[in-house]
Amino acid sequence: MTKLRYQHGCADGSKVHGEAAAWSSASAWNVNFNNGNVNNNHRNNNGFALAVRRAGEFQGEVSLQDLYRAWRRARRQKVPSFNQLRFDGRWSDGLLRLERELVGGTWSPRPSTCFIATRPKAREIHAPDFADRVVHHWLVPQLEALWEPTFIHDSYANRKGRGSHAAVRRAQEFSRQVHSGQGGGYYLQLDVANFFNSIHRPTLWGMLRKRMQRRGLSATAQKATHALIRRSPLHAGVHYRATDAELAQVPPHKRLVNAPAGRGLPIGNLSSQFFANVYLDALDQFVKHELKAARYLRYVDDFVLFHHDREQLAAWRDQIEAFLADRLGLRLKAEQHLRRLTDGIDFLGYVIYPTHTLARQRVVGHVRQALAEWEGVHVEGNKLHGRPSAFRDLRTRLASYQGHLRHANSHHLLASLHHRFPWLDCAATPRRFSHRAERQTISIDFRKEPTNG
Repeated sequence: MTKLRYQHGCADGSKVHGEAAAWSSASAWNVNFNNGNVNNNHRNNNGFALAVRRAGEFQGEVSLQDLYRAWRRARRQKVPSFNQLRFDGRWSDGLLRLERELVGGTWSPRPSTCFIATRPKAREIHAPDFADRVVHHWLVPQLEALWEPTFIHDSYANRKGRGSHAAVRRAQEFSRQVHSGQGGGYYLQLDVANFFNSIHRPTLWGMLRKRMQRRGLSATAQKATHALIRRSPLHAGVHYRATDAELAQVPPHKRLVNAPAGRGLPIGNLSSQFFANVYLDALDQFVKHELKAARYLRYVDDFVLFHHDREQLAAWRDQIEAFLADRLGLRLKAEQHLRRLTDGIDFLGYVIYPTHTLARQRVVGHVRQALAEWEGVHVEGNKLHGRPSAFRDLRTRLASYQGHLRHANSHHLLASLHHRFPWLDCAATPRRFSHRAERQTISIDFRKEPTNG
């Protein structure tokens, strides 16, 4: 049994000593337990906890400092759930418990929470327990360090410096290159059917284990990786936060509970996003090195190939279909697109042409619908009516839509939206409201300077 010695900086400069499980001189770490509010007798502003381990123990496989950083990353840019707030309330105890479980090889995923996301289509999201999210943020960066150097350049999902907008830009670059050549050019767009529910976990583990062992990843990290995929993601249990009507929107074959034995990863986990890239890296390598396709890109399970020869793309499609079935146990969706580049590529919320990019019509429809719904509740004649929270909510939604539209040629679209909704600029203007006004209805004449009513 190891021991952890705490030293808390106090306001009068004194220190309180206590002991709890685990300490070693090899890994002292400083943490401000009081958010920087400890005066420490006017000498500094750093209350701290000192965790010291005996030299040689754990062999550097996991440290409280690493878990502390993972906890901070797990909290970043997240609306706190009750589960997170409960962990945060006793975070030091939680991190010590995770360390004991990881070092002892007893860590396994806790029950998840399932809810239904309806856009762009209904699907299950399995949110991990917050303690598990901390483990994901500790583990995945270690795995990424092993795989990132070997991933192809044009894999764009869940990777630093990539993302959906980079994928769209690259798709248009490939489209322009091929279109400027012979015959105008074609594209082949394919998608894996029911991807996350079809991932064969033993095959995935074989891919992971081979490289982890060859590259000397710690036994602790290897055990945690195996714990994530050795059993069904539902083995620990699920808390459903969805009505029967919401669950019914998800087709039965899309439900994780109906995944075949040995298959399926939960959508909504950081680890699942990384494992998806590992699983389909085999496809990426096959396309680039066996098929010798010069222009190919993938975002999760949606991928596109470009070529001036339609027959070449058709031949590649058959070879890809056979590879996925034989090597990965996957199949392609029946809906496949082998078309001219001038028809436009419907990809990641945009329609990409060699000469320009437009926002997808479904996205445009969502924008118009959201604004019309806000107008129906908050606009009457030339007046805007609503509590401050309603105006903040509108600004947030507009920022999201504008972030999407600015990556497309959307000048005419934005002009049409302002023509249809003449109150838009006024409603979206940032304003400060007093605390007392938060519970009041604000009235603004959008033809004039905005005033608080």
